[in-house]
Amino acid sequence: MVININECSTWSSCIQQQILAQTTNPTILSVSSDEAISSYGYYELIAPNVEELTLNIVRSKTNSLPEFIKQMNQLKVLSVKGCSDYPSKFHNLSSIEGLTSLTSIRFEHVSVPSMQPILALKNLKQLTFVMCEIGDAFMSCAIDMLPNLTNLEIDMCYDVKQLPSGLCNLVQLKKLSITNCHELSVVPKGLGDLSNLEMLSLHCCTKLQELPESIGSLRKLSFIDISDCLSLSVLPEEISELCDLKVLKMNGCGGLQELPLSISELGQLEEVICDEETSYLWMNFETDLQKLKINIVEEDRLESLMKIVQ
Repeated sequence: MVININECSTWSSCIQQQILAQTTNPTILSVSSDEAISSYGYYELIAPNVEELTLNIVRSKTNSLPEFIKQMNQLKVLSVKGCSDYPSKFHNLSSIEGLTSLTSIRFEHVSVPSMQPILALKNLKQLTFVMCEIGDAFMSCAIDMLPNLTNLEIDMCYDVKQLPSGLCNLVQLKKLSITNCHELSVVPKGLGDLSNLEMLSLHCCTKLQELPESIGSLRKLSFIDISDCLSLSVLPEEISELCDLKVLKMNGCGGLQELPLSISELGQLEEVICDEETSYLWMNFETDLQKLKINIVEEDRLESLMKIVQ
């Protein structure tokens, strides 16, 4: 049930919609509003029962999270989406610090001034940023303070130039996806400390030049996506130590001129997804890698050009 404040003709009609929402599904609330969102106190009536909250922030560039969010003791899933031309900024992100039941947060087109309120959420398992401004906040925080985080996704965040070293202390992390971050040039050397990591995606990080040698310590890693990493020129020899690697996606990696000889030791590798330009690199390994299937995808040259320009 979606309650759009801008479409309510009177306060009573808003209350009627809210009561209907409580009757049909009291645990899910989706709110669309402008910068006056914090002034609508009637949401306090159902706030304690809400488990999933979606905030769609329209028109305004500077906002405050609604006061009723502090009462959402049962809130497990929070999604905040800015809908203006520029990422929406929030002055009171600290309002979420007391929401100890939160397990999942998604920010989209939002400017995050500080990560500290998020780091207070010890039960958080999934954290997602899409088209957000997080660069300074991300690098100045001790992100290892999230002991139960299993899934971290950062997509199209163009101000991310490097990842904090503390990220490597997220020992419960199973999925790390840093995609379409065209300014990212450095991956922490301690990446191999993510001992439970199963999936690593660095898709379309066009300035990334290398993977750390410690990647060989990721013994549970089964999937790697380095597709469209245009500046990647070499793979570390230690990649052969990924004893559980089954899928390697590497189309659009035109900068790779050769593969390390040790790659013949990837006995569990089942599928390589590449383009015709890099498929020849695998010819010398087909005999050793008997489970391997090479899938060649056609390159969209216009799309590749656009990635270079970005």
